[in-house]
Amino acid sequence: MDQGQAAVLAACIGIPGILFGGILSYRAGRRQVRDQGENEHLHWLRQQRQEHYVRFLQTIDLCLETLQNLSTDIVNLSDRIDAREIDAGAHELDSLYHPRDFLQNQSDLAKNRDALLMLGPDSVDTKAQLVVVAVTEFWLAHNGILNALISNDSESEAASWTRLADAEDAVMKVRKEFIEASRTVLISPLGAQP
Repeated sequence: MDQGQAAVLAACIGIPGILFGGILSYRAGRRQVRDQGENEHLHWLRQQRQEHYVRFLQTIDLCLETLQNLSTDIVNLSDRIDAREIDAGAHELDSLYHPRDFLQNQSDLAKNRDALLMLGPDSVDTKAQLVVVAVTEFWLAHNGILNALISNDSESEAASWTRLADAEDAVMKVRKEFIEASRTVLISPLGAQP
């Protein structure tokens, strides 16, 4: 084989090798860009989730604060009724049945829960929904006490206070479960679904 033929043979072997290497480099570069984009998106999603989880927790705490203040107001009302300082039937109770601050916080809680529904995952949204239900039950338990006070039914009043304590315990339990579900999502590796 002379040098000319060897050069042609080398070129025939080398050109496909160069082309194949170029194609592999191109595909690796595209994959790197795609992977980087996916990681940036996952990082953004994690930040959004964290912000919304914190906002939801803050709103839960505002709801609990307003309901605990409502509990104090109801205890004071009950004491005044027991001391015969006021008549429950004649006392204006609308602000206790429909506390404006709580109703606003409850509305905010529902809006924040909608954001969690969009951001996912379902495990956190499920816990958030349980929190919304428990907070509502806690509020309704307050109304049960007011109804018992108005009707002057001591048996019903005692059962209502027990319901109130149970409802508060339930809120604290699901709040803790929401925190645990949120933490699980936030500490999991990027891209891994808990």
